[in-house]
Amino acid sequence: MPEIYERVLNELHFDLAVPRDRLTVKFQNDTVILSGEVEWPYQKSCAEADVMRVPGVAGVINEIAVHGSPDPSYA
Repeated sequence: MPEIYERVLNELHFDLAVPRDRLTVKFQNDTVILSGEVEWPYQKSCAEADVMRVPGVAGVINEIAVHGSPDPSYA
């Protein structure tokens, strides 16, 4: 498990679209649980896609909240 955890953190770290300092990563068996807050919906999607690329991850529960988008068309 520690190896998968490190790989997940690396994927998130190298994606400049993802504000990794605002996210929390937890594991439940082979499923990654993402939580925290981002400003834009694409950041939430990018974080999930990053995690799904890691070998050994069976699924993602994306509980990241989107806040800060002043324009409702971005939500």
